[in-house]
Amino acid sequence: MSTDMKNYRIGVDVGDRSVGLAAIEFDDAGFPIQKLALVTFRHDGGLDPTENKSPKSRKETRGVARRTMRMNRRRKQRLRDLDKVLENLGYTVPEGPEPETYEAWTSRALLASIKLASADELNEHLVRAVRHMARHRGWANPWWSLDQLEKASQEPSETFEIILARARELFGEKVPANPTLGMLGALAANNEVLLRPRRSYNAKEANNPKKAGKYLADYGTQPLMAAKVRQEDQLAELRRICEVQGIEDQYEALREAVFTHVRPYVPKDRVGKDPLNPSEIRASRASLEFQEFRILDSVANLRVRTDSRAKRELFEGEYDAAVDFLMSYTGKEQPSWADVAEEIGVPGNRLIAPVLEDVQQKTAPFDRSSAAFEKAMNKKTEARKWWESNDDDQLRSLFIMFLADATDDTAEAAVEAGLYELFESWPEEEREALSNIAFESGRAGYSATTLSKLSEYMHEHRVGLHEARKAVFGVDDTWRPPLAKLEEQTGQPTVDRVLTILRRFVLDCERQWGRPQAITVEHARTGLMGPAQRQDILREQKKNREENERIRNELRESGVENPKRVDVRRHLVIQEQECQCLYCGTMITTTTSELDHIVPRAGGGSSRRENLAAVCRYCNAMKSNTPFYRWASPEKLKETIDRVRQLKAFKDPKKAKMLKNQIRRLKQTEADDPIDERSLASTSYAAVAVRERLEQHFNEGLALDDKSRVVLDVYAGAVTRESRRAGGIDERILLRGEHDKNRFDVRHHAIDAAVMTLLNRSVALTLEQRHQLKREFNETKRENGWRDFTGLHPASQEKFLEWRKAATVLGNLLAEAIEDDSIAVVSPLRLRPQNGAVHKDTIAAVKKQTLGSAWSADAVKRIVDPEIYLAMKDALGKLKELPEDSARSLELPDGRYLEADDEVLFFPKNGASILTPRGVAEIGDSIHHARLYSWLTKKDELKFGMLRVYGAEFPWLMRESGSRDVLRMPIHPGSQSFRGMQDGVRKAVESGEAVEFAWITQNDELEFDPDDYIAHGGNDELNRLLQVMPERHWRVDGFYNAGTLRIRPALLSAEQLPSELQKKVTDKTLSDDEAVLLKAVERGLFVAISSFLPLESLKVIRRNNLGFPRWRGNGNLPTSFEVRSSALRALGVEG
Repeated sequence: MSTDMKNYRIGVDVGDRSVGLAAIEFDDAGFPIQKLALVTFRHDGGLDPTENKSPKSRKETRGVARRTMRMNRRRKQRLRDLDKVLENLGYTVPEGPEPETYEAWTSRALLASIKLASADELNEHLVRAVRHMARHRGWANPWWSLDQLEKASQEPSETFEIILARARELFGEKVPANPTLGMLGALAANNEVLLRPRRSYNAKEANNPKKAGKYLADYGTQPLMAAKVRQEDQLAELRRICEVQGIEDQYEALREAVFTHVRPYVPKDRVGKDPLNPSEIRASRASLEFQEFRILDSVANLRVRTDSRAKRELFEGEYDAAVDFLMSYTGKEQPSWADVAEEIGVPGNRLIAPVLEDVQQKTAPFDRSSAAFEKAMNKKTEARKWWESNDDDQLRSLFIMFLADATDDTAEAAVEAGLYELFESWPEEEREALSNIAFESGRAGYSATTLSKLSEYMHEHRVGLHEARKAVFGVDDTWRPPLAKLEEQTGQPTVDRVLTILRRFVLDCERQWGRPQAITVEHARTGLMGPAQRQDILREQKKNREENERIRNELRESGVENPKRVDVRRHLVIQEQECQCLYCGTMITTTTSELDHIVPRAGGGSSRRENLAAVCRYCNAMKSNTPFYRWASPEKLKETIDRVRQLKAFKDPKKAKMLKNQIRRLKQTEADDPIDERSLASTSYAAVAVRERLEQHFNEGLALDDKSRVVLDVYAGAVTRESRRAGGIDERILLRGEHDKNRFDVRHHAIDAAVMTLLNRSVALTLEQRHQLKREFNETKRENGWRDFTGLHPASQEKFLEWRKAATVLGNLLAEAIEDDSIAVVSPLRLRPQNGAVHKDTIAAVKKQTLGSAWSADAVKRIVDPEIYLAMKDALGKLKELPEDSARSLELPDGRYLEADDEVLFFPKNGASILTPRGVAEIGDSIHHARLYSWLTKKDELKFGMLRVYGAEFPWLMRESGSRDVLRMPIHPGSQSFRGMQDGVRKAVESGEAVEFAWITQNDELEFDPDDYIAHGGNDELNRLLQVMPERHWRVDGFYNAGTLRIRPALLSAEQLPSELQKKVTDKTLSDDEAVLLKAVERGLFVAISSFLPLESLKVIRRNNLGFPRWRGNGNLPTSFEVRSSALRALGVEG
């Protein structure tokens, strides 16, 4: 660790696919002295870039690929084992797979119909039939054992009945009595009847016994086996064959070999252990034990504010009513604490939400698992009838675990309890609906046994977790369950990306300057979301923007000039209230109405929709800043509530809950309590994961009053924005010429992170109160002094004024950093050999041609075998085509000898491809990095070239070279990578003139002087853009072809375009230069390496975790370099 210990704080701003990080040194008085590190990291959020249709994480697509490979591997092994079993039973097994013909169906029908007299005939047909069954087993319940499959095979399945009905339609009396699946397939063993679907069809409809008839009737050319083939029907046929052929003694061995499978389960060794009972694993959060435990802990920590401002615990009757309400809640929306307050008969504003782990819980918990089950299963279903008739909570919980997250122990317990048989006895549509229920994911901190013990004690004694833990397990007051370590992954790709960036920055800061004084994190709504969830939110936001713009247009047409956000909201409220004042019923419009907070609050009233009312100006003026209940007479209160109940929106399920909450607000007798600073902390799963890991690293083992503890806070929302504005920081920094937050430049994340270093809990609370006051003023137009607000109490006012002085100093530091161009933007490099899909999914047929045929230069380049390609390339020389030659032969370096009539494989297209077991796949998207070459011409002119290295070739290149260093291993001259070079570059490399001097990869930062490119670069779009926007920092965004790079501005983002540019995009009035700028940001610009790499000022910048350029080697970490000087040194011309 460095001896240069400093008093510093760390700020973190987690944005949408970017993380801002700042380390700022402070003096003893709390004023910033200097910036230690200021950097924005861009990341992909774990998104797989090849999944364009629907957003999926790399982890998800990797998991699909891994499971597919595992399935194929197991299938191949199972088929090999089957061949061994057949041989052990005395049968002769032909080499290789059976041909894909109709003969196997004929053999299956024959074996199940008559006993074959000849042993040779039995051998031929039985081997063919059994191998065919094993290759086309059909579907089976993956949880079933072979004994369960055997039991199910005693009766035909539902889908077999559908196939049989279709066979009778097609073949009539030809269908034998009591047929097997093989007999039906044999009837269709010709080209006249479609055996299986040849185009996509809705399998869900086709396999539903109630819907299959109509669906298949509309399907068009109906295949015989459009319905699902099931393994129990195949097993019944195998049993029939053994009985008919008199080989019952071989049935068990054949059954085991054909139908064996591995049950899916969660390996127990991958699940964390219960810290209070290490012999048991942590329970799933979907388990009923955890659902009950969470409710009991929350209710035990509820408090009721009395008239004297004191707090009391719930009475016994209130406690029981709250628990019963939350345990049985099945509403469509999350229950609120106001719902709980109404249920137990306490005023909503007097019920104080529980504070757990120093964070106030914003929403009430409920039994999510039971609610999800009951939502999916109506009361008439077999599953629901079983659920309601069964009072064994442990069996119910086991059933939830069977559906949600079965470990091997759970699977065994479910078998013993008969849940598999029960599940299979229900109709298929019920089973499918149950399988698709989205239960809560993740693991609780304790095992199911521990949760049950804690819940029992908590319920009996009306206490929370802390007291129950001490009483049941004998731990002391200081005991806490172990927290996850900073390096421990969460399993959520986006959170893990952010944690990796944060961990590396924090640890490097600690090594460089010691322990920080505080770490403050703020995250955007989508900052810690996975790809699919983020896409849903962005889609929702886009829809809302479009709806708001539609309303703005309506308001403009009605005479409202430049309608603002508050005008849109007022318009929506008026529409819901059917254009009448909520308080008196007078007809109002957008221009004659005002918004009022039904219940005010010190520090700004709540602006939630349920607390807002559109009212006439008279009512608003008369009510002023008073709770409605106190202002209104009993008659007016009744009239107002009746008016709400009579609204059409009250009958809308989507709005009814909000309006019911509004009625609660109308009945509330006193103002809301001021905002609690503990309610500002983010309570999302991802935020808690970040906070716990930082807590574990810095504060584990330290007492709560230990002054060496690092202060940790994680906020969600717009705290940073309020900080910048209230602290005057926006007025002091000039980012892209604007005195306001500019999302067009991703450095704003680093700036926001620096602002977070100033924040403490008191200031955060004051800023939130200022925000609420400002919002109240915008909505009600009632002056409330929000501009001069500095806190509710003298202590908070003093801290806020000190904070504002420090913000002035920080603003000046940030302005200097922007001026000096010292805020780094880093895009992490992906250098591991495994980097996404190595080839496209589409498989093409390989082409063949005899060696002695005529070969064009293009065809030679596409030859699959590298050694044959090199030999043919030498034979071709400078010719454009090799003529047909019946005497042509090749002797290859590996000892192979080819004659003219030998077939040579070649790829069907010019694009880089590889040969897979199924055919040819293109690998053009798998470029891992590019090698840079340079050479001097006879006129001493420095030339550059590029070799793009395909990741799909790594396994073969490693075997050929004997090296596993993908960045330095030799590239075989017959590889697709080598063939893909420009002809001139390839010749220079083959002749030895060109020397490899460096490599670059996706996201590498490129820094150069814009004037240098304008004077010496190409006359292209980049040149035009640099003349109007001289960007120095760019990043590699792709290798378009052998001689072209695609680059993007490193500092710019399409997250939010400048308002003027966005307006021009909407109006389609972009100038040519603006169109180029937009293209550069959204898609990137192409530059020719022949004019780009020779630039005198061009550098490739690789940065460390603190954002500083790395110019000297540190282990195997990549270093920065100047392109031209590095090329000359490699040629021995310089240094």
